[in-house]
Amino acid sequence: MKYLGLRLRPGRRRTATAVSVLLLPLTLSSLSACSDDDGTATPPVASPPATASGARCGTVPLDTDHGSGPAPAPAGAYTLDSGAEATPRRQVFESNERDESAVLVSGSGHLSTRDAHIFKRGRTSSLDAAGRHGLNAGALALDGGRLDLSGGWFSTKGRGATAVYASGKGARATLSASAVRTKGSYAPGVRAADGGAAELSYVETETAGAQAPPVAAGPGGAVEVYDSTMTSAGCGSPGVQTAGDVSVTGTLFDLANSEAFTVEPGGSLSLRNVRATAAAGGVVLRGDGETSFAMDGGSVQAADGDLFSVREAVADVRVSGHAELKTKGGKLLRVRDKGVVTFSADGVRLKGDVVVADGSASLDLAGRSKLDGAVTGASLTLGAHARWSVSGDSSLKGLDLGPGARLSDVIDGNGHSVTYDPSASPGLHGRTYRLNGGGTLRPA
Repeated sequence: MKYLGLRLRPGRRRTATAVSVLLLPLTLSSLSACSDDDGTATPPVASPPATASGARCGTVPLDTDHGSGPAPAPAGAYTLDSGAEATPRRQVFESNERDESAVLVSGSGHLSTRDAHIFKRGRTSSLDAAGRHGLNAGALALDGGRLDLSGGWFSTKGRGATAVYASGKGARATLSASAVRTKGSYAPGVRAADGGAAELSYVETETAGAQAPPVAAGPGGAVEVYDSTMTSAGCGSPGVQTAGDVSVTGTLFDLANSEAFTVEPGGSLSLRNVRATAAAGGVVLRGDGETSFAMDGGSVQAADGDLFSVREAVADVRVSGHAELKTKGGKLLRVRDKGVVTFSADGVRLKGDVVVADGSASLDLAGRSKLDGAVTGASLTLGAHARWSVSGDSSLKGLDLGPGARLSDVIDGNGHSVTYDPSASPGLHGRTYRLNGGGTLRPA
């Protein structure tokens, strides 16, 4: 373990001088938590190799119906439903009861703590209510309630025991210089939904169960993360899983048994100077609805699987600021299940193939972006300073050259054949062209 001083967010009081950061990917042999119960088990070796589609372990969609039946009303060992209260330093809040939070703040209640310890043990009787509304969470801000948690430890052990949850209009949880730990399946670190919001700065979050992302946002939820570290060991536990709005700045993610990020219908994820390493793919955008992903700087590195996987969703993907995108196996972009994606890159080096199996994809390379790979089934637009180095025979739906772009400057054929649809490429006039470095560009 090495300690690094992370930059202070402008305008914020420094509440911690260092945050522990895992610099190397977590090894599968040293972690546990692929079981779907409250305990742990040794992670399996993927066979075939893991991919973003979930060959190792699929990520279950947020708010999946688990058939839990009627759920009890939220309850707390410590409750506050009106007024404000600042607790003494190092206060301990604890609950070992099923479906009971250690702390429940609602209505006009406002609980402010410093160096508090919040412990929650016990599984939920309703995964549906735990996921959608925060039942059984360690600390729950509900329907207008506010939590300000500075310093301290927030720990849960149990199926469906989220550490900190903000649910309902006006509910808000703010964490700074804190440590969050969960051990149990379906137990995210921090989650917001239904008008709730959460903000994290200098927070170290670890989850150890299956289907337990460090950060989650359900429909109507919003989460902001600054200068933090996030790790997960469990199967199907991406760093962020969102059907709401999530923005992350200056944060490190290490995901041992999952893709890096998952965006679901209605969800958006924005990253700025974020570094992520993942075992089973990069970014998954899925589901019947609109999704968006933006990345400015930083890096996503996948040990296996596709860097971008679009399944059924209508996705808008934007990468810029010299972002680094790498995978040891898999594609740069794979589209299937009638997915639709607009993929824009500005000043980014991209390596890997683009494959549209079922759906459509439009790639727009601007600035000094460079793509090194083969393209099958997608449309491609190349700006005057962009470049495509063809690494295998390719077939384009359409090819468009931006203002000032010339074929000899923007495409290196490397001896490969590229075909295009003349009806979708009017600027090429249905002709055949010889490419720089060998190879041809011809109508299909």
